[in-house]
Amino acid sequence: MIQRRLLELGVTLHLNRAVGAVLAGGVEVECTYTGRLGVLDCDAVVMVTSRVGQDGLYQDLRAREAEWAEAGLRSVRVIGDAEAPAPIAWATYAGRRYAEEMDSADIGDALPFRRQVVGVAD
Repeated sequence: MIQRRLLELGVTLHLNRAVGAVLAGGVEVECTYTGRLGVLDCDAVVMVTSRVGQDGLYQDLRAREAEWAEAGLRSVRVIGDAEAPAPIAWATYAGRRYAEEMDSADIGDALPFRRQVVGVAD
């Protein structure tokens, strides 16, 4: 849905590319599969690279645990990007999973379903 809307707005997506260098007037990119280099012309670069969770709100709430009962809270968990930044689909899953497990024991990383991993043969 998000990608479709970006394309409808005329945004050009450059997928599977890693930034090699920021140049005057452009960015050197490398294909993550082939290593092929290219340059994208641009006037500015905004790096969105942080991979560290921002759990300040969670830490603040934990420090005020004595006040939870009065506020009607029984538990607080850190989820999604606050725990570990990831693609939007993972953050959405984290929110859904939390809603399903709210106020219950943490099930850990074990998946409650089977999944089939498919590969492409040479």
